[in-house]
Amino acid sequence: MSRLSRHWRNRCLATSLPLLLGLALAPPGALALQPNPSQPLLNRASDGASPFDPALYNPAILRIGFSEAKGKTANPQADAFLDLTLVPPDGDVQGSRIEVSLKRFNELLRKLYGQLASQSPLDVSDPSSSARQLDSILIQPIAEHLQKNKITTLLISADAGLQAVPFAALHDGQAYLGERYAISITPALGLTKLTLLPEKANPQLLAVGASEFVGLNPLPLVPQELNRVGKDKTTLIFLNKSFTPQVLLEKASDPRINRVHVATHADFLPGGPAAARLYSGIGPMSLDQLAQLRQRRGEDQLDLFSLSACRTALGDADSELGFAGLALQAGSRSAIGSLWYVDDVATSALFVQFYRFLDRGLPKAEALQFTRRAMASGTMRLIGDQVIGAGGDVLLSGLTTAQQRRIGGGLEHPFFWAGIVLLGTPW
Repeated sequence: MSRLSRHWRNRCLATSLPLLLGLALAPPGALALQPNPSQPLLNRASDGASPFDPALYNPAILRIGFSEAKGKTANPQADAFLDLTLVPPDGDVQGSRIEVSLKRFNELLRKLYGQLASQSPLDVSDPSSSARQLDSILIQPIAEHLQKNKITTLLISADAGLQAVPFAALHDGQAYLGERYAISITPALGLTKLTLLPEKANPQLLAVGASEFVGLNPLPLVPQELNRVGKDKTTLIFLNKSFTPQVLLEKASDPRINRVHVATHADFLPGGPAAARLYSGIGPMSLDQLAQLRQRRGEDQLDLFSLSACRTALGDADSELGFAGLALQAGSRSAIGSLWYVDDVATSALFVQFYRFLDRGLPKAEALQFTRRAMASGTMRLIGDQVIGAGGDVLLSGLTTAQQRRIGGGLEHPFFWAGIVLLGTPW
């Protein structure tokens, strides 16, 4: 363990842990956050071909939660407190409590979602815009401490009412939060394993998906997506009718598989996990079937379970965690899902670029951060019938005229990249 890692662990035990436990965050074993995720990984990430600088890597936990004001606020319009607790890898734990109006907060969140869904301008130059106002509420109270501690990565532990916030789309007047920081969300630190996995020899990726459905729109880019996300590693691919619920569960249970990528349709219906559906090549499978993975794999966790499907990060009131959250419960260290439906061309391109960064050795949160930057800056763009990514890589090719038209205006708007979220372990 590195000197920084030992120092972090000691600080958590001596200083941070009592405070965090007082906030009902997690048992002691959940707070072993290590600011240096395995030197071999960092060495691979700093090979000159990657924008990631391991010398600057510095993660922190940010706990965000509401509490009732009960008439204790100075502002009569405020009916709640927002509590922010920053646990850096070095230095003191920092806390901030601000008065908020839940009605106003929800109005801002609804407005931001409306702007994202319609791809309207977010007016980030206007301090009164929803993206700026939400950033001022959720991030600015601890912004000085983030800068002082040179934090690069945020593991955000958010209360249930805050898990649907599109944190990556918040803006401080200079840049989006998803560009400024690598971000991972956890519904509970108890679901987040922060210790390092031992490196496996020849780890494999399981890539499954469906492009043809009965009663649902086709996803014609899924075959290309599955082939390209596994370009640089050993990959098992199951497409359409060969992708069955049994295949997914059996293959994902193989200890040689360390990552699973699923590209298909998904939806949530009233009735909890059993009614939420992920569509295999032969029909739907229920959300609660994923729970079998934990028992099948035991202590040998998956490193990543990614879902390239619409609205998989959150469910409804009965299945709040969604498919991605359930992947954490099923024993995966990290999961990727989406907060809203995104055009399938943009989604496929995003995941291919993400895996390119991941295969260079970047931590998962950083791989997603640099993918967002590539989209927000216009680096990822349409040229002819191809989507070109960072470094001039071809991410997708052979796009139809209709597919080209859907992203012809560019991928810079946060609608295309802010809804894809990483849950769980950030590395």
